[in-house]
Amino acid sequence: YHRDHCVGMAANMIGKNKCIIACQFGPLIVAMINPVITKKSQKYSTSEGCLSLTGERETTRFNKIEVSYLNQSFQKVHATFEGFNAQIIQHEIDHCNGILI
Repeated sequence: YHRDHCVGMAANMIGKNKCIIACQFGPLIVAMINPVITKKSQKYSTSEGCLSLTGERETTRFNKIEVSYLNQSFQKVHATFEGFNAQIIQHEIDHCNGILI
């Protein structure tokens, strides 16, 4: 239903009490199990929309983050993300932590 404008989803948004997020980076969809931001830099203010809310809201994000997580094969991954991809991850991790923008 939201595929044309949704770039991320957290499991708890669909009623699953798990710390799992799915992020769309262009044509690639990446699932992250138990993601944890281990490093962040380049703080900035932005405006975001959310499927859980109407309209957009101001929030603070980091342009560059490092994230540790398990992939779909339950292998440990540590990766760096920047720009909009980093913003998507931060938004979805906020959902896992019960934070709405």
